[in-house]
Amino acid sequence: MQILEQRFLRGPNIHAATPCLLSVLDLDDLYGVSTRDLPRFNDALLELLPSLADYLVPTGQPGGFAQRLREGTYLARVIEHVTLGLQCLAGAPVAFGRTRPVTGEPGQFRIVCAYQLEKVAQPAFALAVDIVDALAHDEPFDLAPRLDELRDLTEHYAVGTSTAAVLAAAQDRGIPVTRIAEDANLFQLGWGVKQKRIQATITGDTGTIAVRIAGDRQLTRRLLAEAGVPVPEGEAVATVEDALRVARELAAPVTLKPLDATGDEGVTAACRTDDEIERAYALARTFGRHVIVERCIDGAACRVLVAGGKVAAASLRGAVDGAGADADVTALLPESTRRLCVRAAAKIGLDVAGIDIVCRDIALPLVDQGGAVIDLHAAPGIDMHRHAGDAAARDVGDAIVTGLMGDSDGRIPIIACTGTNGKTTTTLLMAHTARLAGRVTGVATTHGVTIGGKEVSRGDCTGYWSARTVLSSPDVEFAVLETARGGILKRGLAFDRCDVGMVLNVAPDHLGLDGVDTVEDLAQVKAVVPLAASRAVVLNAEDPLCVAMARRVHPDVEVVYFSMEADNPVLLRHLEEGGCAVYLQDNSLVVADATYHQELLRVEAMPIAFGGRARYNVANGLAAAAGLMAAGFSSLQIATGLSTFVSDGKTNPLRTNVFDVRGVTVIVDYAHNPAAYAALAEMARALLPGQLVGIVTAPGDRRDADLFEVGRVCAARFDELVVYESSSRGREFGGAVDLILQGAEDVVGKTDTLHRELDVGEAIRLGLSLCRRGDVLVFACGSSLAVFVEAIRQADPESAARIAAQVG
Repeated sequence: MQILEQRFLRGPNIHAATPCLLSVLDLDDLYGVSTRDLPRFNDALLELLPSLADYLVPTGQPGGFAQRLREGTYLARVIEHVTLGLQCLAGAPVAFGRTRPVTGEPGQFRIVCAYQLEKVAQPAFALAVDIVDALAHDEPFDLAPRLDELRDLTEHYAVGTSTAAVLAAAQDRGIPVTRIAEDANLFQLGWGVKQKRIQATITGDTGTIAVRIAGDRQLTRRLLAEAGVPVPEGEAVATVEDALRVARELAAPVTLKPLDATGDEGVTAACRTDDEIERAYALARTFGRHVIVERCIDGAACRVLVAGGKVAAASLRGAVDGAGADADVTALLPESTRRLCVRAAAKIGLDVAGIDIVCRDIALPLVDQGGAVIDLHAAPGIDMHRHAGDAAARDVGDAIVTGLMGDSDGRIPIIACTGTNGKTTTTLLMAHTARLAGRVTGVATTHGVTIGGKEVSRGDCTGYWSARTVLSSPDVEFAVLETARGGILKRGLAFDRCDVGMVLNVAPDHLGLDGVDTVEDLAQVKAVVPLAASRAVVLNAEDPLCVAMARRVHPDVEVVYFSMEADNPVLLRHLEEGGCAVYLQDNSLVVADATYHQELLRVEAMPIAFGGRARYNVANGLAAAAGLMAAGFSSLQIATGLSTFVSDGKTNPLRTNVFDVRGVTVIVDYAHNPAAYAALAEMARALLPGQLVGIVTAPGDRRDADLFEVGRVCAARFDELVVYESSSRGREFGGAVDLILQGAEDVVGKTDTLHRELDVGEAIRLGLSLCRRGDVLVFACGSSLAVFVEAIRQADPESAARIAAQVG
C-alpha cells in the first residue's frame, strides 16, 4: 500500500464541520480484497487492537465494526477505523471517518479521519496502514513501540489542563478558538480587533513586568505590604548566618523559601532550631542565590484565584478532616478577604493571579486572626478549583474567559463569498462599501490580502491561510473573504462560521479534480460556505444548484435571493413568504421584502456596469447589495459603495479592465470557462459596432470536454479567434490549445478566422494586428496586466507606457 497524498482540512469542509485528515491511498495488491477473504486477518486485528471490537458503524450498533469485519469489508475502510482507534488509544479520542473510492483510479481511496492533534493524526494513519498491510499479508506486527511513540506525541502536543479548561469555556460561549503554535499552548480567542491571546492562565493582558514581580517574592512582599495586604514579617538573605539572624529577630517559627522559585519548590515551614534553619536554607539555596526567611503563619493553606478583578474560586489545600482532596471554600470567604485578594492582584498588575493565604479559619477576616498572604502566583494552576472534593466544581475557565473577554463573543462580522464566476469583483465591491462606511476592513481575493486599504500580500489569496491572515490581524473590524473551491478542498474554511455566506453561481469549472467530477459535486463544495453562515445566506435565484442549497441552511439563518429577473418565480415565491431579495427592474437595483420595494440605484450609476452592457457586473452588484444588506448596512451605504467602485487595473486587475490602443478598445479579463467567456463576449459585443476579436485560452488541467466547450462558446461569439497556451498543467504543451480549436471548428468549420499561436505575447500582437479602429479586442485568462503591457511595448511603446501608468 502507498500513501499518495495527505492534507489537513482544518476547518469546515465537504466531509465534516470539524478538522479532518484527508489521505489518498493506493491499495496496490490488496485492491478488491475483503476481510472475508483473509482467514486470519480479523482475529489478528482484534487481538492486536481489542478496542476496535466495540466500535460503532453507521447503523449505530455497539460492536458493529467487529460484525462488519466478519461479514467482509474492504481494507481502506479498515484503515479508517484503525486510524481512529489508534488516536483514541494514544489519548486523543475521535470518532468521525469516511472512505470513498477515487473515480477513475481503481485501487485508490480517499480516507477522511477526524483528529484532535495534527502531529498525531499523520503518524496514526501511517501506523494504521502498516498494521493492515502486515496483517493482510499474514505477517506479525509489534504494535507496542509504535503505540508508545504515538502516546509520546500526544503527551507532547496535547493542550495543558488549565489551557483546556479555558478553551472549553470559550467554546461554550461561542468564542472562536485558534491554536497559534502546535509546540506551545498558545491560542487566539476571537478574531480581528476583538481577539485575545492566552497561554495556560497567562493572557495577552498579563503584563511582563507583573509576571517578573510575581517571580520575585521579596518584591511582591514589599508591594503587597504597601497596599495594606497582610504579609508575614521577614527578609531576603544571601548567607546562612543572615538566615539565623533573621530567625532570631522574629523569635518565632520561620518559613524559608527561594526568592525567585515558584510553588512549593524549596520551601520549608515551621523551622525552630538552628539545625532546622540551616537545612532549610541549604535546600532553598539550591533554587537560587537568595532566600526569604519569614514568620511562619499558623493555620491551613488556601489558594484563591482572582480573574478579571473578581474572586473566581477558593480552595483549602490538602487534608481536611482526614480527607486528602482540596476543598472548595469560595462561599466561605468574607467580603474583606475577597477585597484583599483583588487588591493584591491589582497591586502586582496581574489580571489572573493565584493568591496563597494561611489562616486558622478561612471564614473569618485575616486581620482578626493573624492570617496573611504568603505567596502570589502568575499563571496559577486551576485544576484544584475544577476538581474540589466537597463542592461542585468551579467553572474557573469561564471566570478567566469573562475577565479577558467581558461579554464579547470575540467575533467580527465576516462575509464569505464563493461561486464559479464573479467572486473577486463582488468581494471587492463589498469591501469597498465597508471601508466607505468607516470599518477597518480586511479583504482576501485572487489579487491578494488588503487590510484597511493597504496591501498586505499579493497573489491568489482565496484559501485558508489568507483568510487566517485577515482574521488574525488585530486591527480588522470587518472581513470580506473570497472563498474559492480550491481553498475549501485543500484546507477547509478558516472560520467555524461566518455571518453571511454567499454563492453567486455554480457552473462547470475545475471538474475532474480532487474528486469533483460533476457540477453537482462542485455545488457540494460551494455549499460549505452557506452551511457555515450564522446570520444570512445570499443565493442566486436563477441558479437551480444555488436554490437547492436553501433547503440545507439552518432554519434560523435568513435566506436572501438576488436575481436579474424581477419575475423570477423563486424570487417571487420567496418575497410572498416574507423573505428578502435584491433584483433588477427597469434598469434599477431594487431591494425588497414582503412589505416594501425600494430602488437602491440605477444601473447607469454603477461604473462597473458599463451602462448596463456588462450584465455580469450588474449581477455582481445585485449580489453585493444582497450581501451588504444581510450584514446590516443601510441602503444609503450600499448605494454609495456601488456607485463609487471602479473596476480598473488598480482596484480590480484582470476584471473587465478597458484600455484604448490606437482606437481599438481592449478588454482584459480573467475569463477562463465557458460561462465567463459567454458573458464577457456579450458585454464586449455591446460596446462598439466593429468586429470582435478574442485572444483566449484555458488551463490545461480542465477536462477535454470543457476545453472543447470553451472553443465552441468562443467561436460562436468572436469574429476572429486567437488561441494561445497559458498553463499546460500536466498536458503536452499545446494540447489544450488544440482541443479548444477543435471545439471552435465544430461551430464554424476550418476557417481563416481561427488562429493558433502558442506564445502569449505573439498571440496578443497577432490579435491587435487583426483589429481596425473601432474594433473591440478581448484578451482573456492572462496571468497579469504586465503580460499585455510587455506584449505591445515593442510595437507601440506609447500605448504600453500609458497603460502601465494606469495600472500602477
